[in-house]
Amino acid sequence: MNPRSTVSDVIVIAYGSLMSGLGLQSSKPLRVQSARRMAFDNARRGFGKFSQHGDRFAMLLEPLDTTRPLEARPLPADAPPSAAPEGMGLVVQGNDLAQLCDREGYSGGAARRLRDEAAQHGQDLAAFLWSLLAEAEFDTAVFRQRLFKLVGYTSPHYLPHPVRLEANRFAVTFLAPGREGSGSERVVPVRVRTGQEALMTMPEAWQRKPNRTQLAYFVTCLLGGVHGICVKDLLAHLAHEHQLAQQVRSAVAAEQRQELPRFLDMTGLDHARYWEAFGPPTQAVRRSGLDEFLRAGS
Repeated sequence: MNPRSTVSDVIVIAYGSLMSGLGLQSSKPLRVQSARRMAFDNARRGFGKFSQHGDRFAMLLEPLDTTRPLEARPLPADAPPSAAPEGMGLVVQGNDLAQLCDREGYSGGAARRLRDEAAQHGQDLAAFLWSLLAEAEFDTAVFRQRLFKLVGYTSPHYLPHPVRLEANRFAVTFLAPGREGSGSERVVPVRVRTGQEALMTMPEAWQRKPNRTQLAYFVTCLLGGVHGICVKDLLAHLAHEHQLAQQVRSAVAAEQRQELPRFLDMTGLDHARYWEAFGPPTQAVRRSGLDEFLRAGS
């Protein structure tokens, strides 16, 4: 994804709160080697997993066709918005990956053990996970069972999952397990335990959790739009929800000015690398659909 990355680095694709500096603030600052907008193929996203961090529903990503793997492609800074869900690819080192895993409710220690297994096979972590998924014939349930056997651990919240990129390269994202299981019969996914397995739109999630914590989470996801990540798929459902739309606008506007410096602080990226990846900030926020949404309330 970038010549600065090394074989020990891992590309993590964020699609929810990790797309913004505000969302990243719930963890220690990262040492991001590079970042890039990414477009998923064979995927959809929405809200639906009850969070371990508060009384709210967090973001989910699911394959449209469960018999096909998740794929993604990096987007140049001047690329038009994609019709597919967009996220942010962050190139991080192993220790930062473990930190992100802990944040997502998956043990950082288990992530390190997976990296050790990958190294023994002469692979980086993402390629190793992909090989396990391919050996499982892209059956997610079987893949997770093998992961559990390898490290003796799984999580009811989010689990690392491989994503195929171009040129036989791979990345990692985090998926919340549902009926397909966590890999262990003893660890029941939160989505199953709470009976909330379907993806919800923003208004649907708000109907279930009309509180400040849920609103704040919406904002952490939408602020990815400051960096040009297209969030039109999340905003589209607010068209006829005028009261909620105005609450979201006000909350986003209150954080928008601080988002860029906060993102740079949390990732360690300098202005030159940021500009190279995301382009001029004024163009980025227009590309994402966030600027149009905010202006609609003025």
